[in-house]
Amino acid sequence: MREGCGERAAPSRGQDPPCVTGASVSSEVGIDIIETVRIRNVLEKHPRRFLDRVYTEWEQMYCRTNTLHLSGRWAAKEAVSKVLGLGVRGVGWREIEIRRTRAGQPTVTLHGRAEARREAIGLKSPLSVSISHIRDLAVAVAVGLR
Repeated sequence: MREGCGERAAPSRGQDPPCVTGASVSSEVGIDIIETVRIRNVLEKHPRRFLDRVYTEWEQMYCRTNTLHLSGRWAAKEAVSKVLGLGVRGVGWREIEIRRTRAGQPTVTLHGRAEARREAIGLKSPLSVSISHIRDLAVAVAVGLR
């Protein structure tokens, strides 16, 4: 057994995790799941209005009309809004932008009121998000650390 952080820690294989004393980390977590048919239906009825209201230019360029990608970003925006403690009230859809790295990892960029809210509640930037989807469902989890 190794001693660490004032308590006895269980032995582990390989390298022991670092021990940090005096550090306190708290987090906010948001999750959302959506049936992709909901996005498909609204996209068929009001394509331009829906895309322009919910998605940034970058998101529209990346997703085009790919229902899975649009659904994943919808779920991610919802999850991020929950991390901010707002649901979808208080910020515009386009103030939460979900981009991706060259490796394909989704990233969160906050604008306007969403960024102001993050600062006001003391969350570090950037927030983290993970998106997954299959034919009928898209799910996203977002995390913000203090």
